[in-house]
Amino acid sequence: MPYAKRASLALILSMMPLNACAKAPSDALCLTVPHYSAAEQAAVVDELAQLGKSSKTGVFITDYGRLRDEARVLCP
Repeated sequence: MPYAKRASLALILSMMPLNACAKAPSDALCLTVPHYSAAEQAAVVDELAQLGKSSKTGVFITDYGRLRDEARVLCP
C-alpha cells in the first residue's frame, strides 16, 4: 500500500474515536432562519428567471436554500 494511502487511512482511523465524543448541536450554535412570505418568494423567483439559467446569483441562491434546509434539520 503506498505511503499516501496508509497515511490517509491512519488519519481517518485516528479521528474515528473523536466522533463518539461529539455532542448534539447546541441551541446557541443554531441559526435563526428568517421566514419569507409567499409574495416575497414569488418576487425572487421572477427576478431569478429574468437573470437567466447561467446566472451565478441563481447558484448562490440555491446554495443558500440548501443551507436553510440544513439549519432547519439541525435546529428545529
